[in-house]
Amino acid sequence: MNIKLNFIRQYLYLILSLLGSSLLAQNQVSQFYNELPSEISSEIYFGMGLANFKDKIGTNALQTADDEFRLVYLQETNLPEITDIIYYFDTGGNKPLYEIIIIYKNEEQTNKVANMLFNKPNFNQSEWRFKNQGFPEIWSWIFKTKLVVVANIPNTEWSDNWNKQ
Repeated sequence: MNIKLNFIRQYLYLILSLLGSSLLAQNQVSQFYNELPSEISSEIYFGMGLANFKDKIGTNALQTADDEFRLVYLQETNLPEITDIIYYFDTGGNKPLYEIIIIYKNEEQTNKVANMLFNKPNFNQSEWRFKNQGFPEIWSWIFKTKLVVVANIPNTEWSDNWNKQ
């Protein structure tokens, strides 16, 4: 009986340890995703390659531009507050995602979401910059009905000018 009880205790300890590690990992991921509105799929993340993006999002986003330095994909939505989501990918390497633009139906909604996500601006009085350990630095601002969220991914459109702004 004592051997069986010890086995059950060790088994429960193992399960609780694994569960604790899993919850900690989920919390670290959710902290990163808190930097993007909940309408962005949790499978989409900065730095992901274009091929991976296409696998995750399928035909829900269509390529709208093919510039010299970036590829642009547009996702229309049926959400009441958001009309479109625009994704910018670099043209080099694995074509990483480095910018997401969420277009809201009105400026009031854009401001509300930005303030809810980021609190008061902490850069240039109208912008946000923040770092989460293990993730790229984020820079965000509002332009009319657009919430722009950019990641500092090396060798992409914003990386050379990141510290000049």
